[in-house]
Amino acid sequence: MHEIVNIRKIDVGRLIVIPICSFLVTLHILLVCKDLRVLSPINTIKAITFIHHLLVLGFYALLILLYFLRSQATSTSKSFLTNCIAIIATLIPFTFPFLGKPLPAKPVIVALADLIILFGIALSFYALGALGRSFSIIPQARRFVQAGPYRVVRHPLYLSEVISTFGLVIAGLGILKIAMFLLFVAFQVYRALQEEKLLASVFPEYKQYCSKTVRFIPGLF
Repeated sequence: MHEIVNIRKIDVGRLIVIPICSFLVTLHILLVCKDLRVLSPINTIKAITFIHHLLVLGFYALLILLYFLRSQATSTSKSFLTNCIAIIATLIPFTFPFLGKPLPAKPVIVALADLIILFGIALSFYALGALGRSFSIIPQARRFVQAGPYRVVRHPLYLSEVISTFGLVIAGLGILKIAMFLLFVAFQVYRALQEEKLLASVFPEYKQYCSKTVRFIPGLF
């Protein structure tokens, strides 16, 4: 019985996410090193690309840290569909470099796309800083977070992912990218709705919080 209890307490999320993020950290270390080798002579696009890769590296390193430190969940979604969609949505942005040959983009468009991606990543850091040890990919309840961007938006982390992925789309437009982006947005909305149901069932004050905040975009949704 003691062994069964210990198995149940194993954080499966750590077993899945930490190896994936460790691989991505290694990949972006190589990209940052490559950027440094070609940074001189510096220009706007090189500088933005370097900052982009550096921030992404920091983002995945922060995810690893949070998964090591996060507290035990008090409630977890039991829906297989919901959990699968959450995991798939998390992985979708990694498919964009392989979604067909993009249309050529002007340097100004590439720079704009990188700035959008940088803004999305910066918002991700802000949201993760507020979430702290409560971060999770699948819907789970740990503590009721109302700090930082959560004072205004109920799902700033999902919003930041949509913004960053939109930057990937306009950096190299293509039919498959646009279709995958629309699917990604639909999945993020579904995740948000399912997460709200879970949090409302655990925290009685969550419904009042929802009445004072927006789901994604102030004035729209």
